[in-house]
Amino acid sequence: MKYFFSGIGGIGMSSLALYTKYKGFDVSGSNNVESERTNYLKNKNIDIKIGHTKENILNTDLIIKSTAIKDSNPEIKYAKEWNIPILNRMEYLNYILKNNYSIGITGTDGKTTTTAMISHILKEALYDPTVFLGGIHDSLEDGNFRLGAGPIISEVDESDGYIRNTILDVSIITNLRPDHLEHYNNSFENLIDSLYNHASNARDFVLLNGDDVILNAFYDNFVIKFGTTNNSEYYFTNRIPHGYYQTFDVHYKNKFIGKIKMNLPGVHYAYDAIAAIAYSLEMGVSFEKICKAFETFNSVNRRFNVLFKNSHIFVVDDYAHTPEEVEHTIKAAREYFPDYPIIAIFQPHRYTRLFRHYQQFSQVLKNADKVFIYRIYSAFEEPIEGVNELKMAKLINDSEFINSENEMIDKILDLSEGVFLFLGAGDITNVAKKVSKIFTKKYENVI
Repeated sequence: MKYFFSGIGGIGMSSLALYTKYKGFDVSGSNNVESERTNYLKNKNIDIKIGHTKENILNTDLIIKSTAIKDSNPEIKYAKEWNIPILNRMEYLNYILKNNYSIGITGTDGKTTTTAMISHILKEALYDPTVFLGGIHDSLEDGNFRLGAGPIISEVDESDGYIRNTILDVSIITNLRPDHLEHYNNSFENLIDSLYNHASNARDFVLLNGDDVILNAFYDNFVIKFGTTNNSEYYFTNRIPHGYYQTFDVHYKNKFIGKIKMNLPGVHYAYDAIAAIAYSLEMGVSFEKICKAFETFNSVNRRFNVLFKNSHIFVVDDYAHTPEEVEHTIKAAREYFPDYPIIAIFQPHRYTRLFRHYQQFSQVLKNADKVFIYRIYSAFEEPIEGVNELKMAKLINDSEFINSENEMIDKILDLSEGVFLFLGAGDITNVAKKVSKIFTKKYENVI
C-alpha cells in the first residue's frame, strides 16, 4: 500500500511518515519548502517532492494531509477528483492510537515536554516505548519519533478539533485555556466539551492537573490528579530554584516520596515533571529510576535552549507562544539568570491568537526589562483587519516593533549585556540562531 503525506515536513507529519515507513509501507510525500525534517526523511529513503503538484500523487492509495494543507491544494483537488482516500493527520494518528495500547498527552501548554519526560523515563526503565513527539529531543533516535515494542507515548494536539475522537488507554491533560478557538467555532465551551469527550473515551484512566479549575470538572471514578496541594493524589512542594537547576519534593496522598532534581528552570516545568512522575509511578517505575532519568533529561528543542553564554551575554530560544507560556518563560529566565536584565524578543504567532490576547500578552511581556516585537508569524492564517504588531508594541513601555531580521539583529548587537530571550513558535528561532553564531564568532566561546 502506498501512503502519500502532503505537508510531510511538519513535526507531526514527519513522525507519522517514519512510523508508516518502519511498518513496511511505501511512503512518499511533499512539502512547500526544504527543511531539516525533509532532509532527514530523504536520508531514510523516503521520496519527497518540494512543491505540491497533482503529479506527486499518481498511483497513491491513501493521502495523509497536514492541517496546513487547504482544499485548494492541487494534490487534494486531484485526489478528490479521482476518489483517492484522504485522512487528516490527527485522523490517522487517532487510528494508530485506538488500535494499540497508548498514552496521550494533551492540553494547552506543556504537552511536548511532558511527553518527552515520560518517554525518557520509560525508555530508561526499559519499557521500550514508541514515541510521537511534537518537537525534537535528543533521547529519541529519530528526533521526534521512536519505534519500540512497548506502549505508544504520543503528544495529542488539541489545536485542530480532532481530539474529541481520540481514544486512548490513558489520557494525560496538562491544563486547558482558550486557545485555537478558531477550530471550535470561536467557543471555549466547545473546546471544553471536546476535551471532556476525549477524556471520557479513555479506556484505563485519566491523569489531569488538579490545580486547573476547568479540568477539575472532569470528575469520574477513573481520574487521578497531579498538582501542588494534597487535593491531588500526586503533588510537589518546596520547589527551590538553584540557578541552573531546581529541586522539589514529591508526595503521594500526603506521603513524602522523595526529592527530584531537574536541569530546567520554572514552575511550568515542575508541573510537567509531576505529571510525568505520576504516570510513571502508576506504571510501576520505581522512584529511584525516575530520579536517575531526570538526571539525564535535557530540554526539548526550542524549550529554554541556551544557545550561547559568556560572562555577560546569554541567548535563549523558546517556543513560548501563548500568554501563559510567555509569562512562565520570563519568570524562568529570572530564576536561571537572576543577575541580568531580560530582553524579550517576541514574535506573535497567528493573527487569531494575537486578536484574542492583546492585553494578556502586553501584561506578561511587561515583566521583561526590554521588549522587541518581531513581525507576526501567520501560520498560514489570513490577516485580520486591525490586528498588527505595532498596536501591541504601543501597549508596552520600553518596547519597539522591528519588522526586519537584519534590523532586529543590529538592535540586539547594540546592547552590551543581558539575557536575549527569543519567544515564539515561528521563524524567530532563525534570528536566535544567527545572533548566537555572531556572538560565538565574536567571543570565541561555544557552549
